[in-house]
Formats: sequence, structure tokens, C-alpha cells
Amino acid sequence: MALTFVVGTARDVFGAGLGAAIDAVLPTPGGTEPYRSDPVDAGGWRALQARVMRTLDSSPQLTTVDAYQAVYVPGFEGVSHVGVANLADPLQVGSLDALLLELQRFAAASSLPVDDVELMSLAAQLLESDEVNLELETYVQLMLSARQALARRQALWVVV
Repeated sequence: MALTFVVGTARDVFGAGLGAAIDAVLPTPGGTEPYRSDPVDAGGWRALQARVMRTLDSSPQLTTVDAYQAVYVPGFEGVSHVGVANLADPLQVGSLDALLLELQRFAAASSLPVDDVELMSLAAQLLESDEVNLELETYVQLMLSARQALARRQALWVVV
């Protein structure tokens, strides 16, 4: 199963009907065409979470959010579960700003790049490698997407 990160609105991720229901309880800024990351194996999310838990003392944005019906919103505080009509499970809502800080702390502790050019270089190296590294592939796509979301001041959706 593939995991993708999407920068945009609820409608960009869920379509008009469900997107409107989500916007009714959690409006997300629109604007430009949505940004979609390269897909990664969904197991990479758990692998990244495990590595972050071994590396950082505290990282609630990365370690308490599942890769299911999740969104990081600029200016949001903490992590919450928001009920939405037509969704069986609540939407997980986290802070984009806090997520980026956690990713930067993780990168510093793990000697990983945070610059877009270096991230794309690492992505190319991972693609060319014979070894699969799900946590790093996920980190690269998540960091690129989070930086894009911050620049646009839009929501970052975790889509399985």
C-alpha cells in the first residue's frame, strides 16, 4: 500500500462531497494546485515513527499521528481528533509548525538534510540503492512536503 503527502485542501484529497464536510469543521486554506509527494510504502510511516522514538525524547506530531485520515494544519496547536460527518473515524489534526520543528530536531540528531536540494539528492540516492530504507524514503517525502506546506501556508494531508 502506498502513502502520499498532499499539500492542499480537503477537497484536493477527498473530493467535493467529503471535502466540504471536512471544511465545515476544519477549514483549510486553498490556493494553488495541490502538491503531491512521490508515493512511499505505507510501512515507512511506522518505520520513521520507530526511529524518531529511538532518537528524540518527545515528538508527539510524528509519533502519535497514524497514517490514516491525518492532516497537519498551519497555526494549529497540539494533536486533536475531530469528528466529521460521513467519516467513520475522527480526523487526526496536528500542527504543521510543530511537525516541522520535530522533523528538524530529528534531522539534526540523525545527521539528515533539511535543505530541498540535499533532500532531493538523498531521494535520488535512495532510489538508486539496492537497499530499501522505508524510514528515510518517508522522511524525505514528508520533509519536502512539510516545507512546501509551510511555504504555501496550506494543510499537509497524510494519504494512504
